[in-house]
Amino acid sequence: GDKEEGIVLKLGLEANSPEAYQLTVDGKKVVITAPSEAGVFYGIQTLRKSVSVHEGGGAIELPAVEINDSPRFSYRGMMLDVGRHMFTVDEIKTYIDMLALHNINRFHWHLSEDQGWRIEIKKYPKLTEIGSKRDETVIGRNSGEYDGKPYGGFYTQEQAKEIVAYAAERYITVIPEIDLPGHMQAALAAYPELACPVVKDKITVLPGLGGRNPEMIYCAGNEKVFAFLQDVIDELLQLFPSPYINMGGDEATKTYWKVCPLCQKRMQEEHLKEVEDLQGYFMGRLNDYIRSKGRILMGWDELTNSQLPEGAVILGWQGLGNAALKAADKGLDFVMTPARILYLIRYQGPQWFEPLTYFGNNTMRGVYDYEPVQADWKPEYEKHLLGIQALSLIHISEP
Repeated sequence: GDKEEGIVLKLGLEANSPEAYQLTVDGKKVVITAPSEAGVFYGIQTLRKSVSVHEGGGAIELPAVEINDSPRFSYRGMMLDVGRHMFTVDEIKTYIDMLALHNINRFHWHLSEDQGWRIEIKKYPKLTEIGSKRDETVIGRNSGEYDGKPYGGFYTQEQAKEIVAYAAERYITVIPEIDLPGHMQAALAAYPELACPVVKDKITVLPGLGGRNPEMIYCAGNEKVFAFLQDVIDELLQLFPSPYINMGGDEATKTYWKVCPLCQKRMQEEHLKEVEDLQGYFMGRLNDYIRSKGRILMGWDELTNSQLPEGAVILGWQGLGNAALKAADKGLDFVMTPARILYLIRYQGPQWFEPLTYFGNNTMRGVYDYEPVQADWKPEYEKHLLGIQALSLIHISEP
């Protein structure tokens, strides 16, 4: 009623998105109305950003205004890689706070890498006993020199639950990623029997980015691999209520699959002509399992190189992310996360005085100007575009 003063929060706005809100300021009060709690929350963030903090306190004045705001995309994501570099729980909470302030509602948590496995799996303790530790870390980028210092760490299941709850309070869904069948050298160091039997070298947790892509990969012809991964997925499903479970699928080098008798036998049995189709089979089986549990498999755009998993969501990352359009052609939903624009690990200014990082430049202007829907898109692509995501990977260790 008219007696309201101060800041008033209300549910009940008619809007095209549950995350929309209306913010009005008059002489007596600030009113934030939205269809959902999440919408009210985003209105509060806009109010927070409108208040200028000045020295010495004093009255805060806001101009009279009416703001009607709604998100263009339902999926607004940021990825954090904790595989190559470990962040504390407090650091991750700070990261989530920053996401919340910017109305980002998906936190994609990249929990496994060649350089470290970071999530406790009770059924397979060696994943963290062995897979979370490396002997040393490369200095700089592919220098061939190493620091000689052991490095490691992982999140307990309790810590994962704490982070999921912290994010949920800020209307952020945590999407876990276990990246396979490549990017799995840490897990294979823990359970080397899951690699192809032709692998004779000792498998170790990688000390950083070195020369070629690592070629260690799960054996696609070994049934034990699928039993193991289903067990891992079961524990992830308990920890993460997210509708999406990301299984990676990028940069999997097939050197061993080409010569492994078990993989070759699998290809014959499944009538697969190309070794790339074996990855389609591999991801398809995981997709069937995840779908049977009522969840959705998410993966990188390499999944478009073979049979696409039914109902999966594809992240378009390579270059400008256009490989994801092959998924849209098949009626799948996709998210744009183009490396050339939204990988926030590149230089942001002149390279000679910024800290050493990944190659290439990404400027604030380039990110701000990014328009995912390109003029040459088929009209049906846009309805399959869930939204966009940026990415922070830590590829480089401090020299």
